[in-house]
Amino acid sequence: MIKRCLLSLLLLGNFSNFLRAQLPKLKFQQNISLTFEQTITAYQKADVASPYMSLEIAGYSDAGNPIHLLIIDKQQQFKPNPSAKKAVWFILNGIHPGESEGIDASVAFVSALAQNPNLIPDSVTIIIVPSYNVDGMRNRKHFTRANQNGPDEKGFRASANNLDLNRDFIKADSKNTQVFYQIFQDWQPHVFLDTHTSNGADYQYTITLISTQEQKLGGPAADFLYKKMNPFLFQNMKKKGLEMSPYVNVFSQSPDAQGFEVFVEGPKFSTGYTSLFACLGFVAETHMLKPFPDRVNATYELLSSLLNFIKQNKQELVRTKQAQLLWMREQKTYNSNFKVDRNSHKNIDFKGFEMELKPSKIGNYERDFYNRNKPYTKTIPYYDSCKANWQGSIPSYFVVPASWQKAIALLKANQIEMMALKTDTLMLVRTNYIDKIQYANRPYEGHFVHSGIETKEQLMAVKFYKGDLIIPSQQNGIWYLMETLSAQTSDGFMAWNFFDPILNEKEGFSDYAFEEDAIEFLANDSLLQQKFENWKTQYPEKTKSKFEVLGFIYKNSPYFEKEYLRFPVYTIE
Repeated sequence: MIKRCLLSLLLLGNFSNFLRAQLPKLKFQQNISLTFEQTITAYQKADVASPYMSLEIAGYSDAGNPIHLLIIDKQQQFKPNPSAKKAVWFILNGIHPGESEGIDASVAFVSALAQNPNLIPDSVTIIIVPSYNVDGMRNRKHFTRANQNGPDEKGFRASANNLDLNRDFIKADSKNTQVFYQIFQDWQPHVFLDTHTSNGADYQYTITLISTQEQKLGGPAADFLYKKMNPFLFQNMKKKGLEMSPYVNVFSQSPDAQGFEVFVEGPKFSTGYTSLFACLGFVAETHMLKPFPDRVNATYELLSSLLNFIKQNKQELVRTKQAQLLWMREQKTYNSNFKVDRNSHKNIDFKGFEMELKPSKIGNYERDFYNRNKPYTKTIPYYDSCKANWQGSIPSYFVVPASWQKAIALLKANQIEMMALKTDTLMLVRTNYIDKIQYANRPYEGHFVHSGIETKEQLMAVKFYKGDLIIPSQQNGIWYLMETLSAQTSDGFMAWNFFDPILNEKEGFSDYAFEEDAIEFLANDSLLQQKFENWKTQYPEKTKSKFEVLGFIYKNSPYFEKEYLRFPVYTIE
């Protein structure tokens, strides 16, 4: 029944004006989401039906399930071809398979394009992952996504390794992320859409939208996105009777109480990652309390609006990405660790429901209750600006020892250009020593993530070996390099534990034997002697401890290892 509803879509005839071609209205009325097998079968049928579509297996998940990719191209160019100067639109579904309306809406979208080739724009390539978290989609159950209004059965949020794949775009613990890298880097999309379902509050909108945050994106891309693309999408959806709001980023409070904040998607999230490569990113967030068919329809209509915008602005999209990449290379500094700026906001007209309190039937407290009989439109503050809490200078080169294989593997997976030293070489480089760091008390997505990292910089001669890597910053991955290879970034390799071995000393001293060495060091080094006297004056109580005294001298002696706390990524100006 459901496949008949999704695949048997009534299409209008050929259109005299191609740019005015509209997708047919979706007639989806089921509270049932497609299974993985049904989804792939629908894509296979579309592939067979249309000469402009090609379905392939892009790779495999951690559990060995296939991750498919559908390529739609009017010129039947089913391999990446950057010289073609085409706009590329990447649609990712099912990163959280319980949020399944994007999966179903994309089946209908693909079916419509397969049945009417006139809807497929020239000079645009559309690539679609039917289901990204295939392991989670196959883990289908009724009782998941508590409070969500359908479908009757849905996939589970996490992967087979219990990873949230929308937190994995930098650390890349899953095979799924490696597959994503391959697709994204090969095709270099101009527009990216990730389909989701939201929670946190109740309001009148069926669908909300996250757009890559303006200050974080910056440059020509931010101007294009916020002056042209966002206004079109919001206005076009409103004309269809599906008015959108920016994503309502509140939990356990009414959006009208203090307004709400923009969601700042860091690089561990999908659109945070895609923005590092000058791609315009969107996350569709349908509202979980609305009926499932309404959520599928709203997602389908957003796909239609994006299709219309992309085909009308394809050349400008290509130019904007080129301009953005050039702008990124021209910058002298890189901004990261963005937070919402609570000193800046704009007022928006928000359509919500009054939040009331009523006695709980199961406890001695009052519960929150959104009264849907009391809809409102109120002007409320929307904190849509953010600011960087860290800024780093962009070097000419990074130097990464070949021994740090996990980091290097991810750089290569992201098609970062690098060259290996041919001989052992002593180089004068800038080094960073970890000065402050906050250790997590509990794991997050398989890691004890570090935060609050501060460093002290030194200019130092370091010996590098044949095979160590020199990485020029002047390349399309410049922001990815700055984000991952800077010690202080909240989503960098340092934060995600790639370099944790530097946080422990590997050598030490024996107090009974080092005492004589300490006396000799003090006798032969007047600067150390003065430093020691100052230390004793500042910390008189520590002089009573042989380990404190000898430890101070040891750490200021030639014996103390230079590798301890030295961030193993070096830079050359």
